[in-house]
Amino acid sequence: MAKLVYVVRAPIQVVVIPFRRLSAGSHEFALFQRSDNSKWQPVAGGAEDDESPAQAARREAHEEAGTPIDAPLLPLQTMDTVPVHLFRDRQYWPADLYVVPQHVFAIDATELRLAISAEHLRLAWRPYAEARRLLAYQSNETALWELNERLTNDDLPSSC
Repeated sequence: MAKLVYVVRAPIQVVVIPFRRLSAGSHEFALFQRSDNSKWQPVAGGAEDDESPAQAARREAHEEAGTPIDAPLLPLQTMDTVPVHLFRDRQYWPADLYVVPQHVFAIDATELRLAISAEHLRLAWRPYAEARRLLAYQSNETALWELNERLTNDDLPSSC
């Protein structure tokens, strides 16, 4: 009989925005419609145990979108916080922790074929303006704006 192991979520949130380059310098972004609340967002999740934000981002992108675990990960400057009361594992964290830091990354998925996990209903590739309108959370809009600006200005950060 298989033994169930419960992994405690660390108080770190990550967002990963897959993008692809199209002809004539344009680009699109991958958004996922969640199966639990039907909201649209990029890949999102949390660190497990002692994962760093980058390790968590790679794992979440692999689990939710099927990206290779070693795909180049581009750290964005956008950061945000999420109130702890929104997390199931809150009980395992320090009592004086009120917000969880959210780290944002991007993945160039131009040559990749993305998939969806059971956490999502649909995957949609959209240009910036349309993707922005679909997003449910302001922090995701800010991250998408930064990535769009960086792509437009050919100013992507180095991978981590």
